[in-house]
Amino acid sequence: MARPRKPTKVLEMRGAFDKDPQRKRTKEPEPKGDLGQPPKQLSPSAKSAWREFAKQAPDGVFGDSDRVAVEIASVLLAEFREDPAEFSAARMARLDSLLGRFGMTPADRSKVVVDKSADEEDPWAAL
Repeated sequence: MARPRKPTKVLEMRGAFDKDPQRKRTKEPEPKGDLGQPPKQLSPSAKSAWREFAKQAPDGVFGDSDRVAVEIASVLLAEFREDPAEFSAARMARLDSLLGRFGMTPADRSKVVVDKSADEEDPWAAL
């Protein structure tokens, strides 16, 4: 089974195209808007998890086309928090997979490259 393709936006944030910019996928669809508010049908605890994901995800990761994936992750996180002893290994694996795809685990976050702001001075630049 082939590994799932990482979105171009995530690869770009990780610096994957710095060495080989010609490898960038130029025809990949872009989200039309931001993630937005949690769906009305979610439970209060799942809505809280949604807001937590939206706040903690690296900038530029989520768009409106990611709503279903974030909804699934929110429900799973809410279920885990409500009763971790009854949370199955398969559900935990799915949640872990989604967190990794969102760049929200230490190993995955370490692969994300964020451009420094122009306002931020590099103390080593003068040397």
